[in-house]
Amino acid sequence: MAWGVAIGVGAVVLRELVRPREQPARLIDWGRVEEIALARCGEVQDLAADQSREQTYQQIAAELEPLLAEALGPGAAQAGSQLYPGLTAVGRRQWVRFNIRIFRQMFEPLEGLQRLIPGSLILNVGQKGLTRYLGLMLGLLARRVLGQYDPALLGREPVETSSLILVEPNVQAWAQKDKLPIDELRRWLAMHEMTHAWEFKAHPWLQAYLEGLLKQVLVGGLGDGHRPSRLELIRTLTVGVGQQWKAIAKMQAVMSLLEGYSNLVMNEVGRRELPHFALLEGAYRRREEQRTPIERAFLRLTGLEMKLRQYVLGERFCREVRDAGGRELLARVWEGPPWLPTMAEIQQPQLYIERARVR
Repeated sequence: MAWGVAIGVGAVVLRELVRPREQPARLIDWGRVEEIALARCGEVQDLAADQSREQTYQQIAAELEPLLAEALGPGAAQAGSQLYPGLTAVGRRQWVRFNIRIFRQMFEPLEGLQRLIPGSLILNVGQKGLTRYLGLMLGLLARRVLGQYDPALLGREPVETSSLILVEPNVQAWAQKDKLPIDELRRWLAMHEMTHAWEFKAHPWLQAYLEGLLKQVLVGGLGDGHRPSRLELIRTLTVGVGQQWKAIAKMQAVMSLLEGYSNLVMNEVGRRELPHFALLEGAYRRREEQRTPIERAFLRLTGLEMKLRQYVLGERFCREVRDAGGRELLARVWEGPPWLPTMAEIQQPQLYIERARVR
């Protein structure tokens, strides 16, 4: 989730030019981001450690592995638990810090570029504005996010011992509000995040492909370490913007596929294995439809509304491709970058079905 949001923020920042400054400010005040997000996340203290809860999560992961292996195919069955970096529970405050560390690592190319540019030419959005934007966004999301998988892009290590998490207070709050069986809800959500882990761990080319797109979005052609001339800056931040938008479109298509595929798997397996699946699915639909006006406005303004649409579009794409040609046709998306769907194909799955069938 965080890396999807980060590319949009990075694209906004990079496109901006300002007058030279004698004392360049930091691109983002990360301490202030954390302060704002923690104040808005609705949790006053960290989730207390609970050995019993951790054992429950470990048991959930162990029980789900063979079920997912059957749904995901022979590669998952052979790799077994090596595909999954462990499942653990975190609180909202832990989730905020988890994602701030991810964002800081992902924004390193931009901050490195800033040091190469005299006068801090990419700060027109304003440090205070961008800092507040990130803090408010993370604070709001911390109240709603249910789970996350960190694929550790750009050659970094995962920011936590486990990069596969569920946000326990949000899971519990949802279960209580809609009277859902908490154990089944945890298993259902874990299926989604564990499928994300499989997507990356079983297909190493995917990480390299996304890293290339992410670098193009964040720094364009200015990430090779040399100090760019003014002409290079102008060219990258004008002509180069077109290439960045193409990279963003490709990134959106991949994220739609990843989210949609994980949703498809969690629903297919959940329908078979969870006695109260219909109750869970109905609650999920209501949850998506019953956002407050403030939440809807914030999602539109920040672009996160598009992120949420990826789940719907991606799942529809995966379902239609599978229904047209079985698991074999849908599995073609994992054969390498040439077989990833474009955004047009995500929106019109028949285009991909026709292309994949005539190879």
